[in-house]
Amino acid sequence: MIENQGWAAGKILLPGFFYRKRGDYMSYRIALASSDGRHIDRHFGHSDGFVIVEVEPGGKFVEQERRQAQAPCQHGFHEEGAMQAAVRALRDCRYVVAEAIGPGAQKALEQQDILPLEIEGTTVADAVQKIYVYEKNKQRASVRA
Repeated sequence: MIENQGWAAGKILLPGFFYRKRGDYMSYRIALASSDGRHIDRHFGHSDGFVIVEVEPGGKFVEQERRQAQAPCQHGFHEEGAMQAAVRALRDCRYVVAEAIGPGAQKALEQQDILPLEIEGTTVADAVQKIYVYEKNKQRASVRA
C-alpha cells in the first residue's frame, strides 16, 4: 500500500487516499452501509457497521471485512465524537455509500477526502459496479485532458 503524495506512476491521484498498485491500475476501497452484506439499507448515522470492499482491475471486487463502527446518530442527537470516530474508521476508503447521509456526516467525510454517496434501493454489487463505471469514465476523461 502506498500513500499518495500527489503523483504516482505518472498519474495524478487524490491527496490523502491510500492506493494499492496493481499493474497500471490502483485499486481502491468502498465502505457500504449494509445490515446483511448484500443490500444498501442503512443510513450513515444509524449504521453500526460497514461492508468494506476492494475494487480491483476490471471491476472485480472482493469483500475485505465487515467493519464495526459506533452509530453517530442516537435518536436525532448527533454525538460529534462518535461522528469523527466513524469517519476515522473509514479513512482508508475512497467512497462511503449509504441510503442517506446527513449534511454533517457529508462534511466530515469530505474533510477526510472521502466521497459520500447516497444510493438507496440497490445491492452492494450494483452500487460497486456503478462506482467502478464512474471511476473508469473519470480516468478516461483525465487522460484526454
